[in-house]
Amino acid sequence: MLYSLTGPQSEMERSIFDGAALAVHEINAGGGVRGAELEFAVFDDRSEVGLSVAGIDHLCRTEGVDIIVGGYTSASRVAMIPAVHAHRALLMYPTYFEGEETDHRVFYCGAAPNQYLADYLGWIAGNLGRHVYVVGSDYIYPRVLAEAVQRLGGRWDIETVGNRYVPLRETSFADVVRDIERVRPDVVISNIVGLESTTAFYTEFHRAGFDSGTLPIAATVTTPIDLEHMSPEVGDGHYMVGTYFSAIDSDANRAYRRALLEVRGQRRAHAAQVGAYNAVHAVRLAAEVARTTDAAGIAEALLGIRFDGNPEGLPFCFRSNHYSAHPSYVGRAVGGEYDVVAEFAPRLPEPWWLSRDPLFAAL
Repeated sequence: MLYSLTGPQSEMERSIFDGAALAVHEINAGGGVRGAELEFAVFDDRSEVGLSVAGIDHLCRTEGVDIIVGGYTSASRVAMIPAVHAHRALLMYPTYFEGEETDHRVFYCGAAPNQYLADYLGWIAGNLGRHVYVVGSDYIYPRVLAEAVQRLGGRWDIETVGNRYVPLRETSFADVVRDIERVRPDVVISNIVGLESTTAFYTEFHRAGFDSGTLPIAATVTTPIDLEHMSPEVGDGHYMVGTYFSAIDSDANRAYRRALLEVRGQRRAHAAQVGAYNAVHAVRLAAEVARTTDAAGIAEALLGIRFDGNPEGLPFCFRSNHYSAHPSYVGRAVGGEYDVVAEFAPRLPEPWWLSRDPLFAAL
């Protein structure tokens, strides 16, 4: 497993690691893999993309690992893939992201944009307004999503009236908020990544006199980990899209939340964490089918497994393109969590939805 367990991204990535570690605990409590205990090695990249590559080398060369469950930012994933190939390993990438990629050594355990952004844009247009201001961190995920909003927004008469990027870990948002005041959009779509930046933006936004009633934020990356660092008057009432929220009403989710607290002491649950949880369970199922832990055998078997304990609300499985099926939800922030206010049917994953007409067919 490879996560940022220290450094600026550590609070978020430790919570993702909790999902993966919980799955290991459950597997071993149930008898392990083919009668043997599932063991794992951990590398901390200290929130530095360059160390993610070193982490792959260490895990594969020194620890003898064939399968890596890890990574969070798209920058880390892109950096790791050449090293994954060099070691003939597999990467189980846990989180939803910008798509526009397929790789035979990567299994994408989170959603592609057509699985969460398409319905979200329609919901925003129908419930919050059609004049949107987009703000995001300056790297691949926010830029691709902003392009998606601009290119696809016309389907719902959505107009992008402003678009700003800030450096990763930026904490000064006065200029951005002044520009929002000048433009006066109906809604702000936030693709800001990182605890420090997200908290700073929401706080500055509130200080300027905005709240969810006067100008709502519709986020794609603001998790309960971020909300926990905001006062209720700053975060409450704003919106977030996700393939998972802790408020999902299902036996599988209730069991997951209970075990997450009892085993890992973690109260906050979110989509990337669930992706890591599903990834480990998927590898276990694949190992049982393949009767090997060799990367090639696991990769082939992963395409035929089905994990019924997925807290998202439907069985977890992979398509032939290594992407996975997901529902999507809109949540409204209340007291550091999200209440589900809209639910959409699962969509087939379409990685290249910006490069050609996306598939918007429901499963």
